[in-house]
Amino acid sequence: MAGKLTAALENQTAQWVILLIASLMVLFANAHQSRLYGDALIYAGEARLIADSGEYATLRFGQELNHHGPLLFWLTAAAIKIFGPTPFAASFFSRLFGVGCIILTVRLGSYLFGKNTGWLAAIALVTGYTFVRNTTTLRMDSALTFGVLLAMVGYFRGEKPWGPPLFYAGIAVAVLAKSLPGFLPLFLAPFHALLAGNLSWPWKRPARRWLYGSPLLLVPLAWWGYLAMQYGGEVFTMYANDFLSRDGQAADIRRVYRFFEVYFFDFGQKYLPWIFFTGIGVWTLFRTALDSNKERRERADAALLLAWIIAVLIAGGLKPSQYQRYLMPALPAVAIVTAAVVVRMLNNRIPAWLSGSVAILTVAAALVLNYLPATSGTGSSQRYLAMAKVINQRFAPQVPVPILSLKTNSQEQPFVVAGDRGRCRFFFGREPRAMTIAEADDERHLNRLTVIVPKEAYGKFAGRLKLDALIETDVWVLAETEAI
Repeated sequence: MAGKLTAALENQTAQWVILLIASLMVLFANAHQSRLYGDALIYAGEARLIADSGEYATLRFGQELNHHGPLLFWLTAAAIKIFGPTPFAASFFSRLFGVGCIILTVRLGSYLFGKNTGWLAAIALVTGYTFVRNTTTLRMDSALTFGVLLAMVGYFRGEKPWGPPLFYAGIAVAVLAKSLPGFLPLFLAPFHALLAGNLSWPWKRPARRWLYGSPLLLVPLAWWGYLAMQYGGEVFTMYANDFLSRDGQAADIRRVYRFFEVYFFDFGQKYLPWIFFTGIGVWTLFRTALDSNKERRERADAALLLAWIIAVLIAGGLKPSQYQRYLMPALPAVAIVTAAVVVRMLNNRIPAWLSGSVAILTVAAALVLNYLPATSGTGSSQRYLAMAKVINQRFAPQVPVPILSLKTNSQEQPFVVAGDRGRCRFFFGREPRAMTIAEADDERHLNRLTVIVPKEAYGKFAGRLKLDALIETDVWVLAETEAI
């Protein structure tokens, strides 16, 4: 019996099944209980407005479709129409692209170093904190990474009729997901072809096959061409301003410190224990790339992975604001480098205890998540939906929702912060209206006042405004006064 179990766990088909189930478990676990935070609220709010209005080709709802590309906004709008305005709908396609990244990492790792390396690279990817965190919320990074991987898989299968079209289709997906970073394969593929001795002049027959598929690049470029026709040069001015924004982060020498802190020190801690093997793998690839005794193709493969990681680091460092999510397009390459070292240490095989451990952990996680009580994330989502129902009863369609604001701009006018605006758009399908304490006090003497109050301020102003709480969430309290 033990021998049969060992043989089953060492069977590659069984290992692929275990990997796929484990990936789905990690990326979709408690998806219905997830919470939106930060920029994801802004993106979700814009997607909700697109879904409600049917306007898919406009910047009327915000500039994010220009800065990041429209693909995730369009897909999320479709998910909202299917599943409703829930956090699961908002993050559905981001998670789905994450699963695609796992599958394509297997394919790419298998092509470069063998199927065992591909399998373990996928495990290293899906167990990395940075990958999971930026895949299980509404962000463009998983779609960008998927597009880059799809393009590189198409490049390495260039001998097939579908190889070149797949390469350009991957770039189109990546560019529509997050604009300029999506062009990364246009650097990586020629770089590898040059080192491997496969680069041809454009008029040669091998190169012509690749040129025939290049019109697919016009698909993503058509979006920005359309925006330029509709909005003029403002489109590119806003894009440049977004790229050059420091987002409140330090400048000068402190920017250099933050670069190493974000992309090396903090990432290294979050990638434990894999990071030790990553370091060994980078050093090994560096030696391989410079070793003239190695085969040319092997040296080119090593140089490609190193250039992939370095290019993403350089691109991330060019932005004045630096976040760890900018590493996402390089994480599959990091995972392959890591897995190659571990598989070599395991004598080029995946032992039964390793695949068995993954299977046991997957089953244990499924049982724990199934029997755990619902988290506050679920409760918050349901309460927001209950809030929306009350708001729709109290206000006519399209009427903004009053939100008590304690913040004022330079003109001493109250305003609603971007995250709260996105939350209001996403869950209620309405714009917010900032209301001061004085305005709320005046309105309650004229009509029944229904207002959203920040949770931390409710206790301070409830007595003064004679408010009764109707529904409380993690950040807001929907309250109202008695009818006049």
